[in-house]
Amino acid sequence: MDSISIQSEASGDCPQSGGTQLNPKFHETASFIVTKPNDQRSVSLMLWENGKVRPSGNVTIPPNHEIPKPGEVVECRYLYACKESGSIYQPVFLGKREGIFHEECTTAQLKYKAESMKLAA
Repeated sequence: MDSISIQSEASGDCPQSGGTQLNPKFHETASFIVTKPNDQRSVSLMLWENGKVRPSGNVTIPPNHEIPKPGEVVECRYLYACKESGSIYQPVFLGKREGIFHEECTTAQLKYKAESMKLAA
């Protein structure tokens, strides 16, 4: 589950745009290793998985932060990760991390999206 919808009792059954309904999302955070800078103020990320490099997608760096250098450890917030690709979805750069070793940046940190059940035909 990515989010939950909350509706005020006063709203009744009438759909409204905003106002009485909240839809907070469940975000996670993880530490990643920067592999390379990309165009347009973003960097590529990676994690370790069973001693091998696993690409984890890209994250945009806001203008109020310096672009991290390859090999630096950064903290990102994300909605979920995809098991097949290893990529994180809706990543947000939170900042550089000090005191985190590369060996600690593993896929074990990730929360994966629940696989949808397929109905038998």
